[in-house]
Amino acid sequence: MTAALLVTALAFLLSVLLTPVVRRLAILAGITDAPGPRRIHLRVIPRSGGLAVGTAVAVACGVVAGMPAHMGALAVAGAALLLVVGFADDVLSLPPKLKLLGQIVAAGLAVASGVRLELLAPAGAAGLTAIADAALTVAWIVFITNAVNLTDGLDGLASGIGVIACAFLSAAALRGGDVAHALVPLAFTGALLGFLVYNFNPASIFLGDTGSLLIGYAMAVLPLMGDSGHALPTLAAFLLVAVPVTDTLLAIARRFLSRCIAAWAEGRFVFGLLDGLRNTLSPDRRHVHHRLLDLGLTQRRAVLMLYLAGGATGALGYLVSASQGWPVDLFAVGFAIAVIAVVESLGFDELQPVRSGLFLPLLRRLATHRGLLKVADAVVVMSMYAAALWVNGRLGTFGLETVLALLLMVGLQLLAFAALGVYRTAWGMAGVSGVGLLLRACAAGTVTGYMVLRLLGLPVGGGAAIVYFSLVLSAVTVIRLSYVLLLHAAQRALPAEPTLICGTAAGARHALAHLRQAGVGNLKPIGLIALRPRLQGRQVDQLPVLGTLELLPAIVREHGAVHVVIADSGLRGDRAAWVRAVCRHLGVRVHRYMEKFVSYDDGLPGHAGSADLSAASDILEELFDGAGIDGVDGAVVIAQRAVATPNGRHAESAESQRRNDEWN
Repeated sequence: MTAALLVTALAFLLSVLLTPVVRRLAILAGITDAPGPRRIHLRVIPRSGGLAVGTAVAVACGVVAGMPAHMGALAVAGAALLLVVGFADDVLSLPPKLKLLGQIVAAGLAVASGVRLELLAPAGAAGLTAIADAALTVAWIVFITNAVNLTDGLDGLASGIGVIACAFLSAAALRGGDVAHALVPLAFTGALLGFLVYNFNPASIFLGDTGSLLIGYAMAVLPLMGDSGHALPTLAAFLLVAVPVTDTLLAIARRFLSRCIAAWAEGRFVFGLLDGLRNTLSPDRRHVHHRLLDLGLTQRRAVLMLYLAGGATGALGYLVSASQGWPVDLFAVGFAIAVIAVVESLGFDELQPVRSGLFLPLLRRLATHRGLLKVADAVVVMSMYAAALWVNGRLGTFGLETVLALLLMVGLQLLAFAALGVYRTAWGMAGVSGVGLLLRACAAGTVTGYMVLRLLGLPVGGGAAIVYFSLVLSAVTVIRLSYVLLLHAAQRALPAEPTLICGTAAGARHALAHLRQAGVGNLKPIGLIALRPRLQGRQVDQLPVLGTLELLPAIVREHGAVHVVIADSGLRGDRAAWVRAVCRHLGVRVHRYMEKFVSYDDGLPGHAGSADLSAASDILEELFDGAGIDGVDGAVVIAQRAVATPNGRHAESAESQRRNDEWN
């Protein structure tokens, strides 16, 4: 115990004495960190403070106990290599690939000295599993090293997290009476505490990559180094570094999703994957500590909050290290819940794609992607029929006959879907009529498949057919409902945007009823622009009439409108072109209401069966008029206000006529 106290005190004293020297030398040599877009500090501050930390640790360990027996020379060489690489990066700003190569080499040296995660193979094992475990250990060391490096974004954050992790690691060793294994973590604890005297906010020196890479390497390697295996269980080793690991995983997920979802919405799936992977290496200012500052916390409070989180996970790791019987699955669930809470509280939009609206363009793309829906249906049909055969004990040994039966059932079911028109509307089938169509199509596919398979003598049965019908109907219905629910959730999550209704009183009533009942997108009606001056100053269904069409530019500017909905079929030609031109100039999106919102790409399924050719002609004329080369941005809303009569003429209801006479 005397050696433990001595190494901690000596490392602390050396760090306190050496840090001002390193700071002065860094200023003279120009090794400084200037303010910038991704920087928090507002003045030039010297870096490479890790030299003082590394020197203090090495001297303290050497004076008190020499090199501990469990510390392999190659692992120490890896630490020295990262100290050199970090210093070179502080001085020369090395390319990221060269810095990564240095980290991989250092991790390889640690593995060569016997460091292993032992997740895939025990220590001393040979074969492919041992090679895979060694590769996984290299990945672990490189990942933790970079995670700590990325955490070094606020004064004292990385050094404080290092103090907490090393303190709990040494405490776990001392609890078992293993002073030798506690010496190096205690030396790091003392050295980092001494450095924090100068590094805590307001910092007069930074760790730089010299220190952050060294600390990350130590936090990755030390828990895995023991006389005969780990000093700590793998779960405990993870908990010691849970804070930087969580921050790094969130950063990777954010950067990947922000790019790939946008590319997928444009139909570029492979490009989206590659672009997302490339973007994971792009630095940004949206780490957890940055978000805490954006939420109004000072640097000190943000750092102290992360210290508290690191202390909680470190204490949990200390408890786990005392027993091998802790339930890993419960920790995984708890960790996932904690990550979800962090995402919710810090407002990472990229990790909430539905709520933030990031997912909406992709959903709209899926709405026209029938091929993807067919693939999903094929997978569902095959899975459900295999499950039905298994439930009825007819799956057998899964031989050639079973494979042929599955393939035939897939082909016949998809043929039934296509023949009955299931794929005419792609994903958008959630109403009663859509469910009825799916019911008929699934029944047709089930009966046809049963008959064909029975005639061919392939695996089938009445019980299997009934089970299959129930499963496949439920599955394909859920698939289509999930799309509709996701689309609705994405639209509802968008902030409400002020919308002006432009048209007659009757047209405005129709548009308002649809907007209020169906909740189309994020359009929020705020007023009516009337086509008749006599409506000015009045209200239509509690919506104020703000003025006439000639005042459109002034009304848009005054009320901050983002959308304009044309709700009158008579507004066309030059007047409609003028409205579009004004809105385009003001950055306002234009929509046309005709009872149902339909994307230009989706066509007009609701009017496919129009019995009145003149009505259909009017609809097409409106659409082509709205889709000119100076066209409308956004969706088109289609109104069928006319009802076909037996003699081909259109008659409006008495109520509609009365309202038109009253307001127009």
